[in-house]
Amino acid sequence: MNQFLLFFLKYKYRIILLLLVVLFILSLILLNIKYSKNKNKNKNKNKNTKKQLYDNLMNNFTNIFPDNNRNAGGVQFFKFIVDLKPSKHEFELYNTFYCGVSGSPIDPDRQDIFDYTLVKDINGNHYYGKYHRCCWPCVCDIMKYTLIDDFTIFLDNSSHTYKVITIKDPCSNPDNIPKEVTSFNCSNKKTINGVYSDNNRLIIAVLFDAKLIDINTFNNDNFDKIKNTCSDRLNTNPENLKGGMGDIFVKLSLVNHNSNIDSNNNIKNIYGEKLKKCKTGTKPGSWDSDGYCSELDGGVHQICFKVNDDTKSFSSDTGQSNWSEERIDNNHCICLGAWALYKAKKKGNDNELVCDSIPEYALDHKYIDKWNTWNGNEQKHQIIDGVNSLVKQCYNKNNSKYLINKYNELLNHYNHKHKNWPSIF
Repeated sequence: MNQFLLFFLKYKYRIILLLLVVLFILSLILLNIKYSKNKNKNKNKNKNTKKQLYDNLMNNFTNIFPDNNRNAGGVQFFKFIVDLKPSKHEFELYNTFYCGVSGSPIDPDRQDIFDYTLVKDINGNHYYGKYHRCCWPCVCDIMKYTLIDDFTIFLDNSSHTYKVITIKDPCSNPDNIPKEVTSFNCSNKKTINGVYSDNNRLIIAVLFDAKLIDINTFNNDNFDKIKNTCSDRLNTNPENLKGGMGDIFVKLSLVNHNSNIDSNNNIKNIYGEKLKKCKTGTKPGSWDSDGYCSELDGGVHQICFKVNDDTKSFSSDTGQSNWSEERIDNNHCICLGAWALYKAKKKGNDNELVCDSIPEYALDHKYIDKWNTWNGNEQKHQIIDGVNSLVKQCYNKNNSKYLINKYNELLNHYNHKHKNWPSIF
């Protein structure tokens, strides 16, 4: 006993320190066990909550779709969820249980239920986010036939704003609603079993984790895969789509455009003539679905550019990846910012443009005002120099009075605002 006491007295600080370390380690172990239990409990609770909410949605299927036809039924699913007055957590979960394009239910226990995709908003900005879908063509269809808008809703005693996927209200032209779609209740040319976005467009679904991106610098492997998968569908005229739930939705989204699906027919080029297609080859070239450098759908790529051996370094010369080296002997729709920087750097051969395929909107101040800055690489006065270079090159190809008048109108607008934009003529 005396020996033990002497040993303890001699090494008491070390023994106390060792005991404290042991207690600390035991405490960590116990906390980890408790955390793991709570994590598994919350995981199971969340899984149960998902299952319960999904079952509730399916149990109300005939209330949402009285004739059991859910074709293009994202609008009606969304309306039912909003009317439930859910919590924020429930609202977000509910909106993962259906495909806004097809109206197909999405069981939460199923694997592979969403893709990340890129969709324009009503102002032409691009948002990258998560879209829940039944199958891949639906992702392509929202890229081409929908626009993103804000939706503000009161949840959990506070206001929340979501990025939602929208279409024009088909009830504004109810006689043209496809016969395959029977779920829309129309009154006074408005859908009464749907919900409208903050800018009065009809909501079909939520785009989750939506992030505003710069389309000129955006680089994402997952989106590149989707873009390649969707390439053929995005470049197919809607009239040539054959069968499928997505095709029904496309018809619905175009109810207000059916009389003139290829509305580019009415667009003039910078010569005042009918706009010609820029599209060449089979690979995407930033043109619209009909092959035009068109602003109709909010795009920014107005300038038809010819890629050849002289201009193949265009993309790397303007601070992008080297994508243009894969486009040799093909056209590509580019934005004014990239074109202006390219010419500011004294690049090219002054024969790069396909002027018949440049819409007159490219010489409108509303378009040009978007390009005061671009990509962080812009140079002073490059937009003025870029526009002047475009007009000079295209005038040399066609001495068009229409082009001169458009150019003079542009200069009058800016010089009236004291921009000091000298004419090239």
